[in-house]
Amino acid sequence: MENINELKKTFEKRNFYTTKDTGKIFLYALLLPLALGLVLAYVSMAIVSATGHVFEEGANIFTEMFQEYLWFAVLNVMLTEIIFLCLYFCYNKANRIKVSSCNVHFKQTNVWTAILSAAVGIVSVLGLMWLIEGCFGALFDVMGVSQNPEDVLSLPLNTVGWYFVNLLVLGVLPAVCEELIFRGMIFQGLKEHFSKWTSVLLSALLFALMHQNIEQLIYPFVLGIVLAEVMDRTGNLLYPMIIHLFNNFTTITLNFLVEVEVLNLSFNITWWGILLAILIAGLTGVVFWLLDRFYLSKQKKIEMEMQGQTVQKPPLSIGKMPVTLIVGIVLAVSFLIVNTI
Repeated sequence: MENINELKKTFEKRNFYTTKDTGKIFLYALLLPLALGLVLAYVSMAIVSATGHVFEEGANIFTEMFQEYLWFAVLNVMLTEIIFLCLYFCYNKANRIKVSSCNVHFKQTNVWTAILSAAVGIVSVLGLMWLIEGCFGALFDVMGVSQNPEDVLSLPLNTVGWYFVNLLVLGVLPAVCEELIFRGMIFQGLKEHFSKWTSVLLSALLFALMHQNIEQLIYPFVLGIVLAEVMDRTGNLLYPMIIHLFNNFTTITLNFLVEVEVLNLSFNITWWGILLAILIAGLTGVVFWLLDRFYLSKQKKIEMEMQGQTVQKPPLSIGKMPVTLIVGIVLAVSFLIVNTI
């Protein structure tokens, strides 16, 4: 009977992630978009060349294709999110992990918590953009590490049609796919060996490093802390997805209004401007703390079932940190430095 139970456990799927999983997943999430992005660029370049297009000698072929061929631009922007989605399903299947382990619970969703999550996503942008985009953006300019606006590759945002395309490609897809990877898998795996706040901060750092842009390092880190804390408090990945979704929607909408010259968000570096930015960011932090202290902390967590878990081999690690995760962080920082230089 005991042998039968052991055999049964061998074939059962687990419904949790480990720190070993975290290291592997981050490494895959970092390297796969880079590798497949090169494949997409090479194949697309071959297709374009076959149509008779001639690239000028010394020109940046990738930038030229992105700007002249919208189909390539859309595919390139969507690629990372598609890879994340495939990574989620393929990794779970290969490692016999239940797809439901990411803890997206539609039936247990509280309407008021969902509404507050949407508000948090909007307030995150409005409350922090002046400090991060204005003050820190100016600091990056002084340090000489800011990107040239001509080198920033983005989809058009000058018509209502492209506004909705941006909402789908840069709003909905990242909110779902990035949350599945970073809060659904990575954050939950870190909690196996790390304390709650170490897991929150480390998952936020990994989320920020994934963006591979020095100018997009601070805000994703702060947002990552908020998303991981909400995930930890509620045990429902749907709420971080809603926060991420409305955060993206707000950013895209503001950029669209600026693009069509309905809104002007220019930030003048003055002592009172910096003071106001710090004050608004501080008030935003207080609002988040009050929400966490008096609302989220009282929400009943949805506990993960730990029955039928198979014994996991300890990962190759340095202290509590898996070697795969250390390698991923080193590579991410290296790529970030290369992109900045």
